[in-house]
Amino acid sequence: MKQAELIKEKVKFQKTDAHDTYKLKDGTRVPGASTIAKIGDDPSALIYWSWDLGRQGIDYKKARDQAADIGTLAHFLIQCHLRGQVADLSEFSKADQDKAETAFIKFLEFWDAEKFQPVAIETPLVSEQWRYGGTLDLIAHDADGLALLDWKTSKAIYRPYLVQVAMYQQLWNENNPKQLIRRRAICRIGKDDAMDLEVRWLSDMSPYFEAAKAQLALYRAFQALPK
Repeated sequence: MKQAELIKEKVKFQKTDAHDTYKLKDGTRVPGASTIAKIGDDPSALIYWSWDLGRQGIDYKKARDQAADIGTLAHFLIQCHLRGQVADLSEFSKADQDKAETAFIKFLEFWDAEKFQPVAIETPLVSEQWRYGGTLDLIAHDADGLALLDWKTSKAIYRPYLVQVAMYQQLWNENNPKQLIRRRAICRIGKDDAMDLEVRWLSDMSPYFEAAKAQLALYRAFQALPK
């Protein structure tokens, strides 16, 4: 094998605030699972956080972007690893790179212990039945079958995350009826502490999907209101 063939693709991190667009087969645009899962959720904690930063003279937008860097970069390292790519983090500080790499190493310990093999990475899907879309972070295969893994960068695992996983499971199972999800987990990476990696395995998702259906109905009721 030539030396050039041994060199993996090097990829730069690209941050974007753009949201994915999901369409049914007939071209109708539908909402994303992340949008639906937040409907009706209490935003008071976020409001207080923004207010407290303002009281300290800190721009909450800058603080939000900086806080997300460690977990977001760790997620990027994970994606590149699973795709056989090399992550280029040269534009970030050495401190941020070190924290992200520490979180990435903790992920590798979890991944190797579960003996996972990647099946699908960052996969956009649409439900024709329930009329919504979503992009699944990772589908992996182990001895028990398929596992759905959803990555979050946060200090805790919040209720909308559970609803979102239920919606993602429905998306996959609807589009892959012969390869159903057997296990599902939220993999949370802390924003500040590089050692803060939590994996929560989830069991019965049906109550959360019932909530998702109610949120979808509320979303459509709002959309139908007169302008």
